[in-house]
Amino acid sequence: MSKHKNLVFFIFGIIEAIIAVVCFSRGLVDLFGEFTNKFKLTVGVGVIVILIVGFVLMSIWYLHEPKKKLMDEKADYTYNDLNQVLSQYTKGKYFGPIAKTVMDQLGRLNSSCSRTKEAVSKKFDVGSMSYQKYYSIVDVAEKTANQNVVAMTNRMKFFDEDEYARLENYRNDNIPDDIQERQIALYKENQSRIEQAIAVNENLILKLDTLTMELTKTNNVSEASMDTMLSEIEELTKEVKFYT
Repeated sequence: MSKHKNLVFFIFGIIEAIIAVVCFSRGLVDLFGEFTNKFKLTVGVGVIVILIVGFVLMSIWYLHEPKKKLMDEKADYTYNDLNQVLSQYTKGKYFGPIAKTVMDQLGRLNSSCSRTKEAVSKKFDVGSMSYQKYYSIVDVAEKTANQNVVAMTNRMKFFDEDEYARLENYRNDNIPDDIQERQIALYKENQSRIEQAIAVNENLILKLDTLTMELTKTNNVSEASMDTMLSEIEELTKEVKFYT
């Protein structure tokens, strides 16, 4: 569940509790205080029905899982957008751990890119050629890595937990084994592609962190060494694109 959804459900519960206290507490409205007052009894029953119906409807809304949709791999998504979509896949028995790994990596990727951009801003005058050179390479790397996460998320939509659970015992049903073995192979291939994409993104995080450390050193680092690191990041960015 998203934090926003949890907050809305919590606030709704508080409001219902306040209404119940105000309507049925002695010294306040006390709708059931006088059983001879038919009007109060009718209103009291009506309030109870409304509170129950409201709670049921809100619970249905809270527990309803949003339909998983393919993401536009050409669109720019924020960290929160990607994190929210990935959270839909983390509960699965078979493939949930992969989604959790990608979520964790996304958080570290976001932090790593932010640190590197901050280091570039402190090292060079904003607007200078050096600043533009470093910042643009890091920015492209970040956007490409995020697109890689989008591609991984779309691949996760292929994972059907119930179907995979059925395939675990494929030898005990009446469906031809060779067909189901090819279905299992598709799942394994898709999982392998995601794991390869995770590895490429992880390598990019390492290179960005290395660049950040070099940028924050007090002693001068050779321009050739810095150019080498930038070239490595550019090459990794191209490799990341292969998985998007």
